[in-house]
Amino acid sequence: MSSVKLFKDLLGNTETVELKNKKLFISDKKINHQEIFNSVLVEEANSRQSTASTLTKAEVRGGGRKPYKQKHTGRARQGSIRNPHYVGGGRAFGPSPEKNYTLKQNSKAYKLAFQSAMTLKLNEQGLNLLVNKIDMKEPSTKTISKMLKKVSYENKKVLFVINDKNENFLKSCKNIQKVTSKMWNQVSVRDILNSDIAVIQEDAFDKISEVFA
Repeated sequence: MSSVKLFKDLLGNTETVELKNKKLFISDKKINHQEIFNSVLVEEANSRQSTASTLTKAEVRGGGRKPYKQKHTGRARQGSIRNPHYVGGGRAFGPSPEKNYTLKQNSKAYKLAFQSAMTLKLNEQGLNLLVNKIDMKEPSTKTISKMLKKVSYENKKVLFVINDKNENFLKSCKNIQKVTSKMWNQVSVRDILNSDIAVIQEDAFDKISEVFA
């Protein structure tokens, strides 16, 4: 399956075209679901903020005095009422903001994951192209909404990938539920998988192919 829907304008006029640049796609046998999983895991981990924090026995307030004498009480010896097993005591092995959740994935593995994700999107007919020339003199949410409604995409998660930083187009997509717009060099495997439909500008598609093929 190498034919895709091409948006000829922002009015929702489309035609089916044959993909000329196919070097980004791989055979179904080479699709690597494990690397797709790894790339999403790495992205999620690297976007995680280490903000969880607890007080240890040394940091919690109080407990400087020995609660009772060492011997001859019939009770277990205690050095502080702020030991972890006491109510109001410090936390043993609790989360710390110093923890680093960063993960890494080598470039070859990420390329394979990206190729696999794009191939899956093409196979499920979720890949569309958009012409390079986008005429938007001002932001218009209405224009994008009408375009999506015309092709019955209004209830689907749509990802627009554009070539140049067209502020009017990016702003037009912001207020529409389930619609995301990104520059070609910002799109990730998670973005592709998280969308039902990926609409990529022709020049952006060529640049992505150069980087990830």
